[in-house]
Amino acid sequence: MRIDEFTADEFLTSAQLLAEVAEEAMGGKLGEEVKRAFVSYRSAAKAAKAEAGGDEADAKAKVEMEAVDMVAGLLPVLLREGGELSLKFLAALDGQTLEEYKACFSMAKYAADIKAALDGIDAVKEIAAPFFR
Repeated sequence: MRIDEFTADEFLTSAQLLAEVAEEAMGGKLGEEVKRAFVSYRSAAKAAKAEAGGDEADAKAKVEMEAVDMVAGLLPVLLREGGELSLKFLAALDGQTLEEYKACFSMAKYAADIKAALDGIDAVKEIAAPFFR
């Protein structure tokens, strides 16, 4: 199910479940590591821009490398801590509990749900855009 197809009741159910996932993620080890990595990334990106001087292309490349390093550093924690959270997140997007999602789980469904969630990002951007103008 895609977020732009939700009824009001499905949206409310999904929002509640997503809030629980976000709270669990940000309150645990994954959240701690994301916060630490982001602070470190911001400092490193600022230093990379300064090191590049006025060369915009060089600055962009250095900042992108810092972003890649940040993601690579988070990957082990994400894999350790994020497996069940990813299932909870995808379940919430479907308006399901974790148990309901696990009952109909398959790798094909998991992959399709990840793709649908990523495709749904554009819908969320379109919905939220007027609030950021």
